[in-house]
Amino acid sequence: MSRINLDQPIKSTRSADGWKSIPIQECGEPLVPLGSFSGYPQIATDSIYVGERHSSPYPCAQLHNSMFTVFVREGVARRLAEAASLLPPGHMLLVWDAYRPLTVQQALFDYYVGVLEKNGTPHDQAIVDAQRFVSIPSTDLMKPPPHNTGGAVDLTIIRFSETNWREMERLTEIVQMVETSENWRQIYEAEMERQRLIREDSVPLEMGTVFDGVRMETATRFYEELNPALLDEKRQGCLVNRRLLWNVMTQVGFSNYPEEWWHFDFGNQFDAIQSGRQAIYGAAVFTQENECWENMRRGHYFGCVAISEHRHPAEAVNKLGEVEKKHEFYPFIRDITARTGHLKLTVHPQAAAL
Repeated sequence: MSRINLDQPIKSTRSADGWKSIPIQECGEPLVPLGSFSGYPQIATDSIYVGERHSSPYPCAQLHNSMFTVFVREGVARRLAEAASLLPPGHMLLVWDAYRPLTVQQALFDYYVGVLEKNGTPHDQAIVDAQRFVSIPSTDLMKPPPHNTGGAVDLTIIRFSETNWREMERLTEIVQMVETSENWRQIYEAEMERQRLIREDSVPLEMGTVFDGVRMETATRFYEELNPALLDEKRQGCLVNRRLLWNVMTQVGFSNYPEEWWHFDFGNQFDAIQSGRQAIYGAAVFTQENECWENMRRGHYFGCVAISEHRHPAEAVNKLGEVEKKHEFYPFIRDITARTGHLKLTVHPQAAAL
């Protein structure tokens, strides 16, 4: 297999104008989870609108009905895993956002309209301008917002030190083992340690702007089009990092939204109008299985919080996995696992009651 050049210049792409007119032939692919306990350990997640790791760019920290789990269509998950395999050693994809319920889409749209109005934009114009950054919610199944299809992802790249990367590889081998009644605790410990390394010891590559920024610098090709005389060392680094993200994603079939370096699409109308492919993802169906998974992730998070605050009130934290090595946690997890039969299917919204 020939080596892929991951420093190729970012190409110009077609405007997404008119994407709502593209017909959809829904393929019926399900939504699948990424992140903790999922079948895609090579992809990290940070559910940005929940602010799970205190990284939300929004003052409210948790948009209405936002989820702990990042869900994508199954075909998107496979392509993300393939893109992750193209990265240099020591690097991972970190997905901030993908599938959004319409309630979250509405909350996000309202937030942008409010910011624009606060800065002096009249209400009607604010509604128009906000659509540069977030699609207006729609219940029309033939015109769903890109993120409502499960085919849009917002992401970046994180890197690890050489030592921590070797540890990540070792731990990933463990979490990919077939779970049994004998090894479940080993798998659980490995997953929690992986999450700690991602949270505390990884560093996002510098891309030049924050996620969901509204400056002209967020355009994917901003540094490509900048006067070379203005490309100082920092900007040159941003250019290289954006090229890396763009190349690994487009190599496996994603299209990029040209206004946002972090936004990529596959299978939806946004992708279809830029790639010429058939749109195969309409509004995604959020199934009972998806809801059970989200309950598990949410319950696990708040269960960790409750245990941490109860056992160590002076060190109370609000982060997933901070208590994985506190031995009082294991009887709880063991009990839940015994009732469900499988760690990854654990559903315990009552966890916070501890």
